[in-house]
Amino acid sequence: MMRTVFLHRLIQILFVTLGVSTLSLNISNAQDLGSGEKVSGAISCSLCDLRYRSYKGMNLDSSDFKGSYLFNANFSKSSLVTVNFESAILVLGNFERADLTNANLSKANMGKASMYGATLRGARMIFTDLEGAYLEAAELTGANLTAANMPHVRMPRVFASGALMRSANLKEADLSGGNFRGANMEGTNLSGANLSNADLTLTNLRDANLRGANLSGANFSYASLLNANLTGADLTGATLYGTNMKGAKFIDADLTGARIASVIRIGTDFCNARMPVNNDNNDGPKFKLGKCSDKSKKLSKSNQPAAQAAPPSDGAAATVTPLDPNQPPSDAPASDPNQSPFGPR
Repeated sequence: MMRTVFLHRLIQILFVTLGVSTLSLNISNAQDLGSGEKVSGAISCSLCDLRYRSYKGMNLDSSDFKGSYLFNANFSKSSLVTVNFESAILVLGNFERADLTNANLSKANMGKASMYGATLRGARMIFTDLEGAYLEAAELTGANLTAANMPHVRMPRVFASGALMRSANLKEADLSGGNFRGANMEGTNLSGANLSNADLTLTNLRDANLRGANLSGANFSYASLLNANLTGADLTGATLYGTNMKGAKFIDADLTGARIASVIRIGTDFCNARMPVNNDNNDGPKFKLGKCSDKSKKLSKSNQPAAQAAPPSDGAAATVTPLDPNQPPSDAPASDPNQSPFGPR
């Protein structure tokens, strides 16, 4: 009889112990990962202090790190599908080549995080702080970066097709060679950004700030630049086919060598902009200066820039005359090398 009671009591103790262990397993796993123990599967550790921990190469799909302190944590090459990092501190975190598909990074602080080659397909990064982060060759297809803070971020050759980046701050960011085809960048701050050779086909840049941006060689085919500000931007060699430029400001911009056709240019301001001219023989002026209205003169750095066009073939000094983008020369024949490529309205 005593033996039976003893065994029954022992079984109760074991069940209680196993129950407590089960409840605490997720937290202990999260804290022990840094010791090198390979633990796979979802874990939950909200508001935990996990600074400097290493999670390299681990499968942590569907885990919850909401609000946790993960300063300088290492998640390189880890599987982090649908992981919750909302409001977490991930400053200087290492996410190189990690899979963050559909992860929640909203309101997280990822300042100076390294995300080279990371997969962020469908990730939620609303109000995320990515100042100074490194995302070269990262994939952001369909990611939501609404109102994200990303000044000075380095993300050349990024693939962000269809990404939602409305009202994001990308001031002086390096986006060169990136694929932003079909992305929504309405109201985005891209002042001073490097978008050279970027693919912006079908991209929504309505009300975007592109002042002083490097847009050389960029493709704006069928993109919307409605009311965008491109004052002082470099668009040399850019492609603008079927682009909506209604109400856009190109004051002091350089469009030398740009390929422009079938654009919507109602109310577009080209004050003192270097406008391309058709010059198949390469023996005439390289550009003409856009005409200024009384209002746009005040916004231009110089009402009469000292830039000189290339001399014609007969050696005579070339004359740079203002070009009214809204009214091409009525008496110029179609083959006139000085005719604007915009054509009639």
